[in-house]
This record gives sequence, C-alpha cells and structure tokens, in this order.
Amino acid sequence: MVPRGSWGRTWLVVAVIVAALVVRYELFLRAHGYRPSVKDDEYAWSWERMRAADGSQRTVAWLGASRIMLAFAPEAFTQTLPDWKYVQLAIDGTTPIGSLLDLAADPDFRGVVIFDISELGFQREHWSEQDKHIATYRRRWREVGAMLERWLATNVQSRLALTATRTMYLTGIALRTGSWPAPPYLTTYADRTRFADYAIADVPRLRKSRVALVHEWVLTMRDPKAWLDDALALEPAIAAIEARGGRVVYVRMPTCDERWDAEEKMTPKAQFWDVLATRTRAVTVHFKDYPQLAKFPCPDTSHIDSKDGPEFTRAFLEILRARGVFDRR
Repeated sequence: MVPRGSWGRTWLVVAVIVAALVVRYELFLRAHGYRPSVKDDEYAWSWERMRAADGSQRTVAWLGASRIMLAFAPEAFTQTLPDWKYVQLAIDGTTPIGSLLDLAADPDFRGVVIFDISELGFQREHWSEQDKHIATYRRRWREVGAMLERWLATNVQSRLALTATRTMYLTGIALRTGSWPAPPYLTTYADRTRFADYAIADVPRLRKSRVALVHEWVLTMRDPKAWLDDALALEPAIAAIEARGGRVVYVRMPTCDERWDAEEKMTPKAQFWDVLATRTRAVTVHFKDYPQLAKFPCPDTSHIDSKDGPEFTRAFLEILRARGVFDRR
C-alpha cells in the first residue's frame, strides 16, 4: 500500500523535473539565437483592430503587408509622436483594401491610416484578401473562447522561445546535419509588430523568390486607365474617414535592385502612381520621391532590413508631419 502523501511528493518531484527541463531547453534555445515570437493569426489581428476603434484622432493605424510590418519601428514612432498611439494592422502577403473599407465604415475610428500598397494591390480582384481577418473581428463577441485563448497564447508566446519552435522537427535536422538549425529571421511581437534579421536569413533564396513573383504578376496587370478606375473607387472611403477628422496616407514602400526594375517596367511610376497622386484625396508618398526613404537597401529586393526600421520610421513620420498629416482639426 502506498503511504499517505507519497503520491503528492511524487507529483511534486515530477513537476520540478519537468520545470527544470523546460527552463534548460529555453536557455539552450536562447543561447542558439532563438527568441520568443507570437503566432500571428486573425484573432491576434482582431485584438489590435479593437484598439483602433477608440474614437481618438491620435491613433495611427498601419495597414498593408510585410513591407510596412518590417520597416515600422515602434520605439521610433513613440519618440517622434509621443502623444499618439500606433496599431499594427498590416497582414503579411495581402492587400489592405478590405481593412481600409472596414475602418471607413467604423464611426469609432477617427485617426490616421497609413496605407502601404503597391500598384498591383489596387486591382479589384485583390480587395478581398483580408476578409477572413475582418470577419473574425466582426464576430469576435460570438467567439469569446477563441479570443481569450489567443490572448492567453500571446502572453505565453511573447515570453518563451520554445513556443515558437517545433522541437521534433529541429531535433531531426540536428541529427541529420550534426548541428542545431539557425533560428528564424522573423520575430513577431505581442502587438503584431515584426522584426526581420537578414543577417541570419537565406538572402539569395529570398531574392530569387521575390523577383519571381513580379514576373508572375505581369500577366494580371491592367492598363493604366482601368487601374486608375479601381484605385479611385476608394475615394468615398477616404472621404468618410476625413469627415470624422481622420486622414489617409498612401505610401509606396521601398523595393530595390532587380525587383524595382521589374516593377517599374510593369507599372511605370509616371503612368500609374504619379497619376493617382493628382486625383486622390489621400496624401501620397512614393519612396522614389524622397531621398531619405529611397536610400535604404533591400536585402531580399522587397523589404528593408528591420535594423534600418528606426531611421526609416522617423524619416517617414517627419515627411508626414511636414505635410500636415498630424495636424488636428
């Protein structure tokens, strides 16, 4: 017969051993360059989307895709605009038209929209790419359990590197190669801001894949007039945000080298972006028009290195400040 209390002591010993193994594995991962990183999904986006609906004219919603996510530096934002709040609503690999329309329809959003978009993104067939995230946000109160689970997971994932790894997968690679795999070059934080460390990335592979995408898109591009019609269809949404005291800024983020060369051949700036700039209500910023934005290299041809993010963010915000974007009515 097991003595009274022995099971309790046994479970305590097991718990201590497990905790020690977890701590040791966490320290091992950290020593190999792994860092906590949050899983980014539609529920994480919904938490940030709620923060945008605060009725404040001093909220800046960052819309777009990976370019604005990797270039945006929260610390530089806070230093430059200490009385303002940022909300990161960009979604990797998508066009942000849906989010712009969603904010335009929300009477509780009264702030500034930073709208990262390339020429291709204005075409109507791309307008629905963020619909899954928007639908999740709109039904959030009917999915309280899922939202709470995401909140709890975010708090754990933002503190433990081991939650951002697949242990068995990494172990298998280590056994085959004889060395522990390099950590991911992307890190996502609890507020959905993201950091890319290209010093540990497979840059040649990334460059090849980014340029290949441009050549695939050539077949989908419309003529300048049809493209402009699609872009100008967003004017009522911009007007709705402005009517509440907000502003919308279209920004063409930096691309470089063969990526930019291919894009300029496909959608010449003079025939596309520059024409839109004369017709839209939005403030427009094209990186080629500002040496302080165009100077940054793009390791993979499509994104600036996040190490340059603070300088880029400050330069970009100063351009907008000079153009009156942050003047409150």
